[in-house]
Amino acid sequence: MWTGKLFLMKIRPGKLLGIAALLAAVLAALCTFILLQGDHSGPQVVAETRRALREQGFKTELAEFNFSTTADFRAREAALTSISSRPSANFSGGPPDLLPTLANNSAIVVWQQDWLPNAPEEMQWHELHDVLDPLQFELDAACAAALSGPIRFNLEAGQGSAMLLRPLAPLKNLTQSLGSRTVLELHEGRADSAWTNVLAATRLVTAWDTEPVDISHMVRFACVTFAYNAAWQALQTNGWSDKQLARLQREWESVDFFKGLPETAAFKRASTAAMCQRERQEPLESGFTAGQFFKEALSTPRAAWGWVTSYGKQLRYRNAGSYEDEKALLLFYRDRELELRRAIQTKTWAEMRTLPGVTNRVMFLSNHSSRMQSILNMQELGGAFQRGGMTFLGRAVQAEAQRRLLVTALALARHHTKHGAYPQTLAELAPEFVTSPPVDFMDGQPMRYQRTDDGHFALYSVGLDGVDNGGHVPSRDPYDFPIRSPRGFGAPQESDLVWPRPASAASVAARHRELLNTRALQANEVEAAQANARWDFTARRQAEAPRLLAREPERIPDDLKYFGRPLAERLRNGSAAGTNQITLQEMFTLRQVLTGAEPETITFDAPIRFTALTNLGMLALLIDVTTNGEDLDEGCGVSQMECQAAPNGDCRLTWSTLYEAPGQHALQLALALDRPGKDTREIIGPVFPCVVTNLCQFSLGSAMYDPATGAILHARLPEPDGVYTAELTAENGNHLKTFTGTTTNGSIKIFWNLVDDQGRRLTGETFNSTFHVTLPGSGRSQTLKGP
Repeated sequence: MWTGKLFLMKIRPGKLLGIAALLAAVLAALCTFILLQGDHSGPQVVAETRRALREQGFKTELAEFNFSTTADFRAREAALTSISSRPSANFSGGPPDLLPTLANNSAIVVWQQDWLPNAPEEMQWHELHDVLDPLQFELDAACAAALSGPIRFNLEAGQGSAMLLRPLAPLKNLTQSLGSRTVLELHEGRADSAWTNVLAATRLVTAWDTEPVDISHMVRFACVTFAYNAAWQALQTNGWSDKQLARLQREWESVDFFKGLPETAAFKRASTAAMCQRERQEPLESGFTAGQFFKEALSTPRAAWGWVTSYGKQLRYRNAGSYEDEKALLLFYRDRELELRRAIQTKTWAEMRTLPGVTNRVMFLSNHSSRMQSILNMQELGGAFQRGGMTFLGRAVQAEAQRRLLVTALALARHHTKHGAYPQTLAELAPEFVTSPPVDFMDGQPMRYQRTDDGHFALYSVGLDGVDNGGHVPSRDPYDFPIRSPRGFGAPQESDLVWPRPASAASVAARHRELLNTRALQANEVEAAQANARWDFTARRQAEAPRLLAREPERIPDDLKYFGRPLAERLRNGSAAGTNQITLQEMFTLRQVLTGAEPETITFDAPIRFTALTNLGMLALLIDVTTNGEDLDEGCGVSQMECQAAPNGDCRLTWSTLYEAPGQHALQLALALDRPGKDTREIIGPVFPCVVTNLCQFSLGSAMYDPATGAILHARLPEPDGVYTAELTAENGNHLKTFTGTTTNGSIKIFWNLVDDQGRRLTGETFNSTFHVTLPGSGRSQTLKGP
């Protein structure tokens, strides 16, 4: 039976060329046939659709949009976006939570506290200083720009969906920074500066003529929450004049979050249509050159036919399907624009939410398996995630509810300033402080309000679910930071939107204890996991010590050069060595020096000039190296080692053995070069036998403590049963605290809340510990200086 391959081998080359030409002609005819099968009326249909839409007042071309600005606007934009170029503009643990709510429908007045609520860990006021102080010039310039006029960004509308929106992240970052600086200034008693910051943060929302792009509006809605929270903190001072409050109120009364929303559908319509046009101009993805195709066709005709059909699908989509998609997209976003137009004409969310496209996400569906549908649907899903599950209009409605709450709160503050008390009803605010009594946009009913017995008031909106929950603020995990919550910005949809009361001192203290307890528990779990992993690792590594000590030592070549100069000459300390020209091998041979600090601290001298390390690299002390010296990674380096200058100018290495497994070890001195040369990368000396005789191996976490929660002293013993006493002393030697106990699992775990035996809290930056340990099983005992 003949195979295709054998058959081709028996055909002369001239005939092969003829077959190839015939095959090419057949395939060309097939492609022509495929093209002729398509509907070529697409361009005319799309043109007619565009004409009909234009006659109805709909924009269809990117040329109909112009986002360019004047020099004044561009100068203002530069001032508002400069903060993004500074690394310190980013909060490492997230910006401070400016509206930390409690379960009793109240919130913490952050600037009144000694501590600064933040997540995932508590930020200190001095740390907030460290973030904001380097940005003082930029933030001052941004405040001046925000207060000087309207805000509009210079963008290239012709890029459509590919338009770069660089100002968005800086603007969001700026709003957060101004809110943070507001509470910092209030905390330090600079009210005027605080007011400038909260007003500027407000202007980033109210003065921004937002471009018709979904994500731009979403960033604006996020900034509403930041400015809203900062304003809440500022209003807790009760020290602003009516003029100041009235100005802030006018800012929030002037903004309309709904007005520009239909235009987003218009811009998306023009952008997606332009995407269809660009896709038709891109080269088709053949996957083969002509030569590769003919070669493939001769060897595997089935694969070639697959290529033909795939290429044909691309041709059909380009010449027919893409026009169908373009027409469908023009009509799809016409419908979305009409839905938005109808929605923003409603007076309440209760009425709006019944309309199509308001509470449900409408996905574009193509009749073709096209890249266009995938891109649009991925964009929609990504937008839904950013909105925390809300629809675009739902997020706009929540921003509107926040706006109305803030306007009402400002009017109430003005009433209190003038009359010394809050009104009995919101109707009393009109017409002196508002034109008409405040109405909840959610259901069209009066905003929920009542005075409270503690001299404050309860004010809330029923929220997106339209259910009056009595102004209940949902409880939140102490470390569930709302800005990073998957639900997005603002309150959950099933809760009321509340203007909270200031929390009482007792409630704040209880919350602080809760936070500290949660933080301490988390720290304890993390420390325990890290300690056990470290102890297991050091035990496995130590098992290699006998083999390493028995191995024949490798010599370091004496002729090593570093950028053309002998390395020994660079490292040699002439004043200490004298006329004795020691070798590199001798330089990297460890020599123990007895100082009286043993066994907790072991000291070595290395005849290497300490000042030479400044331009070369750093010395490391390796322990039980299991990688044959190939890597100087953290796993084979000792913990808690310092390299300093010895009295004679050599290098002195001081090693705290408290964190290493007891027993025999193999140590090596190594030089890690900052700029490895051609022949020199890592220099590792001969093995030095060393025995650690400590009865306690402490965790690395025992070397540090959290001033807010306390200290953990965690150690492992070489035997399961042990009796211990730990005495803690201040830097000056004064007694602080004594702990005693026993263990049957070989582990000592002490948590100290930093309160001494006299009831005083530790104020110094460090403390010392001394442990006395007895092991009943072996009768061994030891007193050693701990972490």
